[in-house]
Amino acid sequence: MEEKFKKVHYTVKAYYSEITNKKGGELASSVCSCAKGGIPAAIKKIVSELPDEIVERYYGCGSPIPNAIEGCTILDLGCGTGRDVYAASKLTGAAGKVIGVDMNEDQLAIAEKYKGKMAAAWGYSNVEFRKGYIEDLKSIGIEDGSIDVVISNCVINLSPDKGSVFSEIRRVLKDGGVLFFSDIFADRKVPEEINTYPLLLGECLGGSMSYDEFKALMSQNGFEKYQIVSSKSVPINNKEIEDLVGDIRYTSDTIRAVKNPKENECCSFAVPYKDHSASCCC
Repeated sequence: MEEKFKKVHYTVKAYYSEITNKKGGELASSVCSCAKGGIPAAIKKIVSELPDEIVERYYGCGSPIPNAIEGCTILDLGCGTGRDVYAASKLTGAAGKVIGVDMNEDQLAIAEKYKGKMAAAWGYSNVEFRKGYIEDLKSIGIEDGSIDVVISNCVINLSPDKGSVFSEIRRVLKDGGVLFFSDIFADRKVPEEINTYPLLLGECLGGSMSYDEFKALMSQNGFEKYQIVSSKSVPINNKEIEDLVGDIRYTSDTIRAVKNPKENECCSFAVPYKDHSASCCC
């Protein structure tokens, strides 16, 4: 791994360890904590059944969890304390499987802590957590074509090597498998001084992609078409951070794309999603 990538990983890991372990566990802005509200009712009900520590120490900007995933194998990239892993676990049922991947030991420790409790609550155990980097899923044993649905919640923006992330997503998905993720997007290319500023990087502002950058990365990695499921402006609610990013505007968007869709079926996915009305394919 290149030295510059290691530096970003270290910065992000340290930032979230500090937040996770401090009293209150609040981020400095509201950008990457907007997932605590506005989630679909079905998911909200499941989340209400989770331990408080999982929910309170979880950070995200959307709800990239489809409902109709019974029996599927799900991979959550940057799973944190496991909120979305456990929600997906309830939806997949005993016949499904959910794998959460994160590089942060402090977040994973919380996720692991409740495996037994949630298995007892759901009546089955279909969850596992692996420590690793989302740019290199092969090193933690995620095999080619083994995943039905890849989800991620406000994490891809934190990666210093997004090309490798999308390449790995394509590698691990089955044909007809779906990428379904929420992330923070910028209305323009973000300057390098913002991308490397530790506070802004940790708050999901530095590192955010513009749509031109995103479309190019998707195309380079075999995802020629995608859908914008939802898009909303996100407030920062921190004057210091607002001054640092200047005129850049950010949105929280949920995206879905399919690996190797059938001809003329770019909007027809192998997994029958519910409760999401997507825009036309891009």
